[in-house]
Amino acid sequence: MALRQISQVRRAATAVSLAAALALTLSACGSDDKKEEKPAAAGQPAKQDSGPGRASDTKAIATLKGAQGISLDITSAARSAGGFVTVSGTLRNTADEDFAETSPWSGPEIAVKQAAGNSLGGATLVDGAEKKRYYTLRDTENRPLVSTGLGIIKAKSEQKVFMQFPAPPKSTSAVDIQIPTFQAATLKLTDA
Repeated sequence: MALRQISQVRRAATAVSLAAALALTLSACGSDDKKEEKPAAAGQPAKQDSGPGRASDTKAIATLKGAQGISLDITSAARSAGGFVTVSGTLRNTADEDFAETSPWSGPEIAVKQAAGNSLGGATLVDGAEKKRYYTLRDTENRPLVSTGLGIIKAKSEQKVFMQFPAPPKSTSAVDIQIPTFQAATLKLTDA
């Protein structure tokens, strides 16, 4: 019985240590005087601020067409002072049937699929001028910092989604976004 209690204490101590390390890491991720959109936790949709100075959630700067009535309206591609780009948008299913072929959106990495399930983890930004490709950012458990839980997209539905990437150099003002099974589109980067 003593070994069981020791094991439980060790597990609890490990969980507390990991939680403290995560909190410390998140608190050290920039503290500008400007209001900055914080990355959403894996599996959680990004919170949208509809206040003044924010791009309208309804105005698309680019639309990516997918299969069977699926589309993704990109509403912002904002570079933050913290060194990342957050791409936000609205995923729509305009068809009369549910869409379940979302697995390719996670990309080919098995570790990402295991960590996050069906997500937008396979998205990339391509900087043609610098000839570089930027993959979605990952947390310490290899979960991509993107919208997750995209197993089935209900018919005639829409939902807010986000993806975060490392920021290209300041000299790069536009990038191509690529998501498996969607048509690519060019995005103009703005400062958050």
